[in-house]
Amino acid sequence: MVENEIKKLRIAKHLSQEQLAEKAKVSVRTIQRLEAGDDASISTLNLVAGALGVEVGELFPPTQSNQQKEKIQSADEQLQSQLYQRHEEYHTFKSIYNACFIVVMMIWGCLFPLIHSNALSSILGVLWIGGWMIFAPLKREIVIKKIGPKLDAKYPLTVNRIDKNKKVK
Repeated sequence: MVENEIKKLRIAKHLSQEQLAEKAKVSVRTIQRLEAGDDASISTLNLVAGALGVEVGELFPPTQSNQQKEKIQSADEQLQSQLYQRHEEYHTFKSIYNACFIVVMMIWGCLFPLIHSNALSSILGVLWIGGWMIFAPLKREIVIKKIGPKLDAKYPLTVNRIDKNKKVK
């Protein structure tokens, strides 16, 4: 039996076992076992800690065995590794998107002198200005619907982290 603070943290966050299980993407039975003091895998501890908004070490009281401290350290190292890799991929996507956006807008802008019709030129101008306003929300939409879920699947320990798309120190 492993003494932990999961139940106390869950209650402090006003979550039921079912809500915590859903947020952590684990079964209710897993939450029940953890709260009863059963041992868990590093990835499960990371998911539960992320759902509660705490570090894995905060799931346990300060007085813990060396084995427990090593497990917590290993969990933290795995999480930090996945956060770093996720950030790198997210940053690469943003860089490619921004480069494509700039190229498209430059090509679009270069078309203006080639058009001799004032009406068509005005329409392209309005669309060009609108393009600047549309591309930022489009990037957010792509991140939310496509990139985020793929990165969540690839780096499961980062799923519940609010800092998952920010640079890791």
